Amino acid sequence: MALAQHPDVVSVRSPDGKIEFQLSNTAPARESLFTRLAYRILVGGKPLMQTSFAVFAIQDQEPMLGEKLGLMYSTRKEGVDEKDTFAGRTIRNHYNAVIANYLQTGTLGRGLSVEVRAYDQGVAFRFFIPKSVPLEDLRIEEEETDFTFAQDGRAYALVNGQYQPTTIGELKRTSLVGLPFLAEQPGLGWVEITEAQLQNYAGMNLFHAEGTTMRTTLPALPDDAALAVHGTTPVDLPWRVVRIASEPRELLDNDILLNLNPPPAIADTSWGKPPKQFVALRYSEDLDKHLDERFARLEGGSGVKLDLLGRIDQPMMDFRRRAAKSAADHHLMIEFENGPPPDGIERTWPNVIPAAETAFTRLLRGL
Repeated sequence: MALAQHPDVVSVRSPDGKIEFQLSNTAPARESLFTRLAYRILVGGKPLMQTSFAVFAIQDQEPMLGEKLGLMYSTRKEGVDEKDTFAGRTIRNHYNAVIANYLQTGTLGRGLSVEVRAYDQGVAFRFFIPKSVPLEDLRIEEEETDFTFAQDGRAYALVNGQYQPTTIGELKRTSLVGLPFLAEQPGLGWVEITEAQLQNYAGMNLFHAEGTTMRTTLPALPDDAALAVHGTTPVDLPWRVVRIASEPRELLDNDILLNLNPPPAIADTSWGKPPKQFVALRYSEDLDKHLDERFARLEGGSGVKLDLLGRIDQPMMDFRRRAAKSAADHHLMIEFENGPPPDGIERTWPNVIPAAETAFTRLLRGL
């Protein structure tokens, strides 16, 4: 793909200097007449992700959010090195960060900011949509964030609940790929794509757009098939996470997802102990409506196993967060089933019991 590089490039390196994340405005060779927000990831100076674009389709608004951006300014946090105790162990939150703030030309003040954190074990980036007249009532039809691998390579895609061995290029465009997605980049290591701090938004899936490009896609709202996200600004969107390891099993000891979530929202966690038994609940509109009442009746007793029915749309993700908080308010441990992949929610809500084993952890242990 021929690219015309814009001079405003913002970059950040991991503390050990090996991983570099570059943000720019770049003109695609096709699909759009406008420049688009783009990024690259390099490891040891070699491309891991080639130029990858990120735009949002906003209902009844053009151009797409992420096109025709002008860089206003960027700020940095260098060499952050914090340690935290979580679940009886010490985790290290060591990264370098940059926040790039853009304004979309030719619009009534539409803005977009990107926060990037570069760790020694990967990178994470998220978008912030500030308040503006056109976006005060935020209606997102789709997010198109690309992950364009520098090379084709072995991959493991979660399709219909099962991990399938494949290559990036062999994946069918029509296959809806769940998270995490795992691929090898020969000579550079293994790459996991996932997300963290999932709130105020829908969970993402991936599909094979073309070549070596995987692209995000969001599930529609249950009551409006034309929209994926409906909210208000200002809003922080979930982290898009690229974890990197020389061998797949190393990803089992990677704390990036926990670090990307806010510190515990519970001051006193002394009551949080593994329950002797669980009450099994399934999501329903009635449970949603009477959540606090239902949990109040269980207070001080059993834990809760809550089935999210395999949904990752925005209302279900909002319900999950509310359920975690309500359970904490009533001193209940809670475990979510058939929900999104691990996103580090247990850092903020320590009463959430993470799954001891998932399809992804079983995959990693078997490689």
